[in-house]
Amino acid sequence: MDVLKNSGTLIMKYYAGAEDKALETRLKKVFERVKREKPEASRDESREMYFVCMKRKTGVTREDILESM
Repeated sequence: MDVLKNSGTLIMKYYAGAEDKALETRLKKVFERVKREKPEASRDESREMYFVCMKRKTGVTREDILESM
């Protein structure tokens, strides 16, 4: 939260699994747009994916993000 400026973009690599929906929900609290992407070059059986998060919202605190845990 302290590193990325307001309206900033985050690209995050992750491996698809049981917890990725919960992570996406938290990211949507922080960013205006959150997309899942799988590169075309990635093998079909690979669990490797990316979240592309655009336009960080202002005024979101750590407590806002963690309250749903």
